[in-house]
Amino acid sequence: MTTIGYIGLLRQNPRFRRVWAAQLVSELGDWLNYAALMQLARQYGGGAEMAALIIAIELLPFPLWSPVAGMVADRFNRRYVMMAADLLRAVIVLGFLLVDRPERLWLVYVLSALQFSLAAFFEPARQALIPSVAQPEELITANQLTSLTWSLTLGLGGFLGGVVANAFGLTVAFIVDAASFLVSFVILLGLRDAPPKPVSLDAPPDTGFWVAIRYLLAHPVTLAVALVKTGISIAGSGVWLLAVVYGQTVFPVGRDGALSVGILNGAHGLGALVGALTAGWFLRQRLNIAWSIFWLFVLRGVFFGFWAGAVHLWMVVVATVLITICGSLLWVVSTTLLQRLVPDELRGRVFAFEFGALTFAMAGFLWLMGRALDVWGWTPTVTVLATGASAFLVAAGWLVLMGLSPLTTLSAAPTPDKSLGEPDVV
Repeated sequence: MTTIGYIGLLRQNPRFRRVWAAQLVSELGDWLNYAALMQLARQYGGGAEMAALIIAIELLPFPLWSPVAGMVADRFNRRYVMMAADLLRAVIVLGFLLVDRPERLWLVYVLSALQFSLAAFFEPARQALIPSVAQPEELITANQLTSLTWSLTLGLGGFLGGVVANAFGLTVAFIVDAASFLVSFVILLGLRDAPPKPVSLDAPPDTGFWVAIRYLLAHPVTLAVALVKTGISIAGSGVWLLAVVYGQTVFPVGRDGALSVGILNGAHGLGALVGALTAGWFLRQRLNIAWSIFWLFVLRGVFFGFWAGAVHLWMVVVATVLITICGSLLWVVSTTLLQRLVPDELRGRVFAFEFGALTFAMAGFLWLMGRALDVWGWTPTVTVLATGASAFLVAAGWLVLMGLSPLTTLSAAPTPDKSLGEPDVV
């Protein structure tokens, strides 16, 4: 199978280049914002439960808004949806500058909910837009590059966020985040729209978000692929909170552990970067994709066990890198498969369902983890072991799905566009 390289894709495809550049600048600001909010929670006396609550508030808008966001992404110009979300988020993020004392901490919750409600519209529109700006032979590389960009911005933005919070305080991160959304808006403003694809002749009448649910229920292989990221969230969303806990309380470095949190965020980004870089090679091998997904979940459980035994910060760094390599591979594989399995007229709603399910699972498990650490008296080590156990449970669930559905027919090979009534096996 012939594919294009990263530089070649960016050089030859100006439409994808703009979508990618918008993602790059906005996500870099997002991770600066995330690091600043975690330090803000620490500054006003919040513990693990408060940090988990902030993360959960940032995640819950995705499942809550997914039915509406998916329909918006399929019925309206996806570029305009992304631009509107960018412009409004730039205004909202500046509101964090008002949080200058504990009595105003409630603004963090409100503004975070508003900011990520808009992100819930931006993300499915972006995911659904990629197959429209990338050719079939470019799709693996395009998904690798978007995942790679997320990894780079996570590592760089998370690390710089810790450094900036440690050296200059919190204000700069919020200003940079707001500016990043404005830059993304300007980049998308210059994106040339492509002619719309004709709707499949066999497509049923558009009956809203539920037509996507019925489609997934009728195509169990596609449904299983759409739930892979939910499995990642169940078996690894704790990395976010555990990085804060270990960085601030177990192996603190710098003011309130800001540097050690930044180091662990950087390790998370490095692992995701390596996973994204190897995903193209992984997808081009003649592997049984279903069994590969199973073993990647198993390996995540093993690496969480290594983390639980850590006696130095570097051991946590190594475990974080290995865990996120597996997660990044799972992410790119499932995204590429889903973009090929789902017809264009349903793609926005299916990606909204996928993102809603994964963020709902992530928010729920992060909240439980925060309660376990602050209320139930779990130690960080016990919490890490419980997270590893959840990875093994997800692997067992995938094994059951392999027995119930023809998942072993999954392949990374590209196929022509399909109508709604055709099989969902690639």
